[in-house]
Amino acid sequence: MSSLSMQPFRFLDLPGEIRNNIYDLLLCSWDDEPEHESRIVGGLGKRSASYDATALLRTNKQIHEEAFDYMMKRNQFVRVTCRGLDVHTLFLGDEMIPVISEGHRAAQFEGYMMHLTLSKPAFSSERSSFSEHEFMVLRSDLPALCRELDIESTLTGVYSTANEHLYTRATVSFNPFHAEMFTPAIQQRLLEPIAAHLRGISNLSISGPVSTRIADEVKSQVARPRWTDPKATLESIHTGTDVGKRQWQNNDFYTAAESWNYAMRTLERMRHSSSWLSLRASGGEDFVNATADLYFTLNLLRAAFLQVDMAGESAFTRRLVERNGAQSLAHLRKCETASALFAQHADSTWTPSNEQTSKMLYRQARCSRLLKANDNVVRAVTLIEQAAALTPNDMAIRDEKDAVQNWQAEVEAAQRLRREAEEAEALKRVSWWLSICSVVSELAS
Repeated sequence: MSSLSMQPFRFLDLPGEIRNNIYDLLLCSWDDEPEHESRIVGGLGKRSASYDATALLRTNKQIHEEAFDYMMKRNQFVRVTCRGLDVHTLFLGDEMIPVISEGHRAAQFEGYMMHLTLSKPAFSSERSSFSEHEFMVLRSDLPALCRELDIESTLTGVYSTANEHLYTRATVSFNPFHAEMFTPAIQQRLLEPIAAHLRGISNLSISGPVSTRIADEVKSQVARPRWTDPKATLESIHTGTDVGKRQWQNNDFYTAAESWNYAMRTLERMRHSSSWLSLRASGGEDFVNATADLYFTLNLLRAAFLQVDMAGESAFTRRLVERNGAQSLAHLRKCETASALFAQHADSTWTPSNEQTSKMLYRQARCSRLLKANDNVVRAVTLIEQAAALTPNDMAIRDEKDAVQNWQAEVEAAQRLRREAEEAEALKRVSWWLSICSVVSELAS
């Protein structure tokens, strides 16, 4: 029985179903886990294709068109542009967002189906005000991106006001070159993550070959405030704060810090969102004062956490101690200015209690001591004495007062020894010069 000789055949002679299976394998297969690359913006990871299909796309024009059409329909690429926004802080960081390309490669690729642009006017001289970042994602990864977008915090800063976020612009445009693909089902699928996860953007614009009804429904959903109930909003932040305190009591310091960071992030996002004005109007002065109190408390707790490693016996380098100390003092400065900040921007009447003030003073004094900032020892003594006067029965403050006084004694002793050494050196130099003068005098006589 003679063997059958292999007869050559054209790829296009294969049944369409088989060709589609090949396209699906080569053009629509992606690695499950995104890879972290140092050159990519924090929070983003690279999702790579499982196979290199360059040769297939270059076979001939007919195969290229057929394969590209299949790839477009299955992958549904979404282009994302961020203008004037600090992309290093634009994402919450709870999960890694997979991107398939960024920069010039993303900007030059015309095969995207939808383009999401987030921007703000360049009203400051900050470098980020003039920056532009481009990246491409798969439609399947768009929900993760929308969940991670921290629109509420994009314009926070020293002089932030409650409604600055309104300057953030959001536009969605469907690529007109692929208009024949945009069935109502595909339009809804592309827009669904935006409608489900973005909130508080009243100026969303949707253009291109898209249904007016679908676009209006999405814009209506995106314009809704993220937070609507003052009581429920405060309770969620209180819960995070209290959970962190329990974890702290169990010496689970790092988990406690995560709870407090999450609670503070929620508070800051709420305070800079479109929800703030309606929450403030609904909740009144009590809501504003309670928010100010939580702001103070969370900054104080975060300052306390940063001082844990400074006081520990681990082999921390001086650089890390200084970093933690600087961050701790930054949180304590926010405590100092909390009352004035909320009075200026929210007509708050809140002021810290004696206990809160004493804790803040205690933390400031302790931080100076742990930093061994000898130039600030007198100020540290004053701070801890003020703290002890406000809460004389607080044992932690009493212990810190003793520690600061011991530190002061050590500094004064070191200064005294240095002065004595300097005086001895000065006397030695004087004695030496007198000896020289005496010798010269004898030689001259």
